Amino acid sequence: MSAEVRSWFGPAVANVATHPGVRALVAKWLQIRAEREPLLSDFWNRADQQMMDSSMLFMKLDDDYTYLHHGRYLCERIGFSMQGLSLRHLRTRVRNQLIALYDRATSEFDLVYFQSFADFAQDVVLWGRLCLPLRMKEGDDRVLLLVFCHMIEDKASLFRTLFTHSRYGIIVTWPIYNAKRQIDDAWIINQNAAAMPITGVQDHTEDDLMLRAGPVFSDDALWRHFARGVQNGMVSAEISVSTSASRYIASGELIDDYLVFHFAEQKPSDESFVIG
Repeated sequence: MSAEVRSWFGPAVANVATHPGVRALVAKWLQIRAEREPLLSDFWNRADQQMMDSSMLFMKLDDDYTYLHHGRYLCERIGFSMQGLSLRHLRTRVRNQLIALYDRATSEFDLVYFQSFADFAQDVVLWGRLCLPLRMKEGDDRVLLLVFCHMIEDKASLFRTLFTHSRYGIIVTWPIYNAKRQIDDAWIINQNAAAMPITGVQDHTEDDLMLRAGPVFSDDALWRHFARGVQNGMVSAEISVSTSASRYIASGELIDDYLVFHFAEQKPSDESFVIG
């Protein structure tokens, strides 16, 4: 549909969604749909509180959707309630995509599942949303849309994934100052796998966690370059490690109380570009 919204329809939803709540709702809806059109009472009369807190219930109008229910958990996440308002009041750049997805679910009376990033909160969150079209009651042509929402990934877990899997070596340390407020060494708090050849730390519970004990920062000239300059801003250097024949572009900076290093290993480039 767009880069901001990924969507799946009909039976394909069951193959994509992994959240247990989504899978249970999909299975129930499909089971009822095999015999008749699912009703609101099938999902709402005995709904558990967790499902209600994470759900929205819409009434389908001619060209809009009215919030009949806006779950407590969802309201707390965004800081306000849309209950009683229409979808067109929602300030989000993906509103047109949402309406298109809701229209498909209600017009075709079929499942829709989509994923999108919330863009109305300071904390960036990737959400999954399952759309279940329902009839108000038997013999009633009005269509309701039950949308169950679940968080897939918040900013903290997203950054954790990037940190863990980045091919850049990332080292987070706690600087150790001497009496003159000069940085003598740094204690390794965390690192990703790409940083292991730089620090020499393979086992965080057994190995020496002092940064200068490793194969790279044991070099006095290199350490002085970073330790003296980093208190005035970001410091960078080109580093060649003869024992491994590796070349890096390294940068270091103080972020709050932490000393953080990034190491980009230099490989032969496929192309070179001059911009401007």
